Amino acid sequence: MAGSEESEAAKLSRMLYSEMENKLQDMFGPEHRTAAQIAFGGAWQSLNKIAHQGRTGLQSAVDMVNDLAVDLSEVESFNITPRPPAEIEVDMRLKKEKELPFKQNVAPFVELESVCIANRVHFQALFDKEKNGLRCSFNEGFSLRFKTFMGKLTVPINGNAVLMRDSRKQIVMEVSTKLPGIDLPVAFTIPLVELLREARKRSG
Repeated sequence: MAGSEESEAAKLSRMLYSEMENKLQDMFGPEHRTAAQIAFGGAWQSLNKIAHQGRTGLQSAVDMVNDLAVDLSEVESFNITPRPPAEIEVDMRLKKEKELPFKQNVAPFVELESVCIANRVHFQALFDKEKNGLRCSFNEGFSLRFKTFMGKLTVPINGNAVLMRDSRKQIVMEVSTKLPGIDLPVAFTIPLVELLREARKRSG
């Protein structure tokens, strides 16, 4: 029985590899195939662990990373690397930084003003079955600009955030972060894809 399960996991692992490769190459087009790379390096153990989440989990993870890259636009390179035991590492390079206006009160006397995206977006992600999304650990790429009673603050998103789909199937980011002068972390949801699309309309 264990052998058949392992065989099924290996099959799903190869499906993951093939599907990600095809999606990335379709996204960048044949003339930019070198920009889209998947560095698997024989990390089949990691793929097998991810595959045990089942086809639905695999499909959701692949689609979410792909859709995020498409909506970020102006992606120069995009690398995905499995990291044992069950994570994927995502490393994207963008042509330019982005600042997305987004006003929301997140705590008394604290207003979120904008979401900033750097030239490099780098994070590890693990499929979260309960959220049906990706639990991400961000190393760099996203920061938040706040207006507070202490003045304006820019706080990088370091550590955990969740990428998931809302009721309209658009990608949102659940964030919990600490702010100077506030004891408890503040938690809120950023409509990431909606903000990216609004920014494209304004620039167009």
